[in-house]
Amino acid sequence: MRDSSIDLAAHINERLTQRLGRITNSMFTVGNGTNQPMGLMAAAGAGKIASTGGASSVAFDDLVDLIHSVDPAYRSAGQCGFMFHDTTLRELKKLKDGQGRPLWLAGLSAKEPDTINNYQYTINQDVAQMAANSKSIAFGDFSRYTIRDVSDIMLYRMEDSYYTRKGQVGFLAFMRSGGNLMDVGGAVKYYQNSAT
Repeated sequence: MRDSSIDLAAHINERLTQRLGRITNSMFTVGNGTNQPMGLMAAAGAGKIASTGGASSVAFDDLVDLIHSVDPAYRSAGQCGFMFHDTTLRELKKLKDGQGRPLWLAGLSAKEPDTINNYQYTINQDVAQMAANSKSIAFGDFSRYTIRDVSDIMLYRMEDSYYTRKGQVGFLAFMRSGGNLMDVGGAVKYYQNSAT
């Protein structure tokens, strides 16, 4: 640490914080609730399960069905949106109507449109990519998912005899969090690809 040309302790702190952020995002998205948070995709109910042939795709009608699987009280509140993997966004951009016209029309002033069917969307790389039986798209009021941070992130710097013998310094970051969809009315639903 004395020979480094950068503030190594600050760099390690930044990397540990980023790593904890990625881990918690994964757990809050797909955690199973056993020794980890109940992830959004595990807690949400089925909104639309694709028909046979939809193992790696989604149709515009599927999106409409997913939207309408969520209670209108949530949809009209203006809080609803989509969440999916970036590869799903790529596939949504390819959807065309019966005349071969794209259903996804990019805005003139933006690289990508801000909405799908007038609903916002969020890219979350921890949502499953479209594949057989994957829960690949979530739709609803994500503010109903509650995250509970039990304590602040604790960063430990260790310079005890074990590390001193090897001329090293150890760092450990620790945090406790939990999460769950705190709504029984179906504020969030998922689209699931078919088995075949």
